[in-house]
Amino acid sequence: MSPEMARWADELHLASQGGPTVSAWPGLSLPEAYAVAARNHARRVAEGDAPLGRKIGHTNPANWPAQGLSAPSWGWLYRARTWTDAPLPSGERWREPKVELELVLRLGAPPAPGAPLEAWARCVDAVALGLEFVDRPYAAWGGSVADSVAAGGVHAGLWMGPVRTSTPALARAWGDLRANLQVGEASSQGSSAAVLGHPLAAVAALQSLLAQQGAAPLQAGEWITTGALAPALPYRPGAPISALIEGPGFRLSV
Repeated sequence: MSPEMARWADELHLASQGGPTVSAWPGLSLPEAYAVAARNHARRVAEGDAPLGRKIGHTNPANWPAQGLSAPSWGWLYRARTWTDAPLPSGERWREPKVELELVLRLGAPPAPGAPLEAWARCVDAVALGLEFVDRPYAAWGGSVADSVAAGGVHAGLWMGPVRTSTPALARAWGDLRANLQVGEASSQGSSAAVLGHPLAAVAALQSLLAQQGAAPLQAGEWITTGALAPALPYRPGAPISALIEGPGFRLSV
């Protein structure tokens, strides 16, 4: 990483903490973006923001040709930015936040690389409905995938509903999920088709991507957000939110 990009990475870190916005790095590549994200992740950890797990982004293959992708993206989740069964965050320092409806899974122990979905169904030991809040450190929304990756997936925080014990039978049904998100008067609908057809397929793709990058592998106890089940909606702090994820024998709501 050049000294100039390192300085830009430092500015991006401060912008993600509520400091002044930055301009996107011209022509930023995905490998460069992940290097910037790794640098700022190490800085967050050094500052005491402990990692909780991973977030998966860009999970809808229908969008990949336009995005120049052949796999989803990923970033880190942090304990200081995660709220479990608590009031929604105030978002007072956020600039132009949006909220996404996610399925959040806890790994008991990840299976061997290349394992079938049935193995993943056995390794997930807990599940919760998640609302991921994203915010821009840039002057405006609308950057590239690399811009998002460099900024940690523009992750601002994760709100989790009550945690439910998972079983293999429960996890198998996640290939037929329906989702609805409402924020104030706005609403969006989606399904598990938006997360590689099955949330466990998204987690398996994450495992492969981490191995390709030589990044830290998934560990037991990590929480994973599997990607937006319904399109993101603008969030105005204080606006009422209702969300539903349901499938055969499965229902999570808030």
